[in-house]
Amino acid sequence: IGTASRHIPGWNRNRRADSTLVDDELTITRIDRLDGKPLAVLVNFSAHPTMMSEKEMLFSGGWPGALQRTMEAAIGEGVTVMYYNGAQGDQTTIGRPSGGDSNWERAAQYGLELGLLTVGEWKAIETRRDVAFDFHLQPIDLPETSWHPDFMSTGGAEYGLTEEILTELLPRMQPAQTTSGSVRLGDLLIIGIPGEMSAELGLNLKAKAKEMTGIAHPVIGGLANEWISYILTAEAYRTGRYEASVSFYGETLGETMTTGAIQGIETYAQ
Repeated sequence: IGTASRHIPGWNRNRRADSTLVDDELTITRIDRLDGKPLAVLVNFSAHPTMMSEKEMLFSGGWPGALQRTMEAAIGEGVTVMYYNGAQGDQTTIGRPSGGDSNWERAAQYGLELGLLTVGEWKAIETRRDVAFDFHLQPIDLPETSWHPDFMSTGGAEYGLTEEILTELLPRMQPAQTTSGSVRLGDLLIIGIPGEMSAELGLNLKAKAKEMTGIAHPVIGGLANEWISYILTAEAYRTGRYEASVSFYGETLGETMTTGAIQGIETYAQ
């Protein structure tokens, strides 16, 4: 097992008008059989798989599906490639210049090109036997549910929700407690976040995890185990816009989730 990371500028961007912060780190974990044949590849990158629109009514894996298929074909030998998102809350893709005219073509081209780039990185990864393996599930008590003051002009309008519906829906849909599940696999530490965390929070959490544990490649495992909502900084929540409108625990949720995840990470501290 071996892991490598590199920054790939120009592949994603911040979709909020008030921020240019980007997490452009690509992390690849290579898992081989004892005879050296490839078994699996884990790929982590932060970008919404939303190149399709609401008008596409066929099932699609989007660009992550194209990435996985490209890598599996290029590597061969029955390898399984598994993509998992990072702190995607405000991150989206930058389409390829040769992406094509349709959303399907653009998603396929993005996944193809990113897949080929990732295969090149995969080939250079050195693997080791007998690597560290550990896991932890950290319970986290959540703030009381609420909706943003501008909800009805953004997410509410898009999804056809009203204050009356939310009053009934949130207590039923949103849990009072969640978890941050984390896994160490050699030099990889996946910090599970049960929602869509902003890049700023994700970058800070990765840096803190590396400082605390000494593990070389900490990543955010976004949308882990369940989806509680978007997870933003207090400042981004107060600013509003779409992401704040689908964040259902108020402006302290980002701090709450970060604190809870760090408590879980302490399990791996040296």
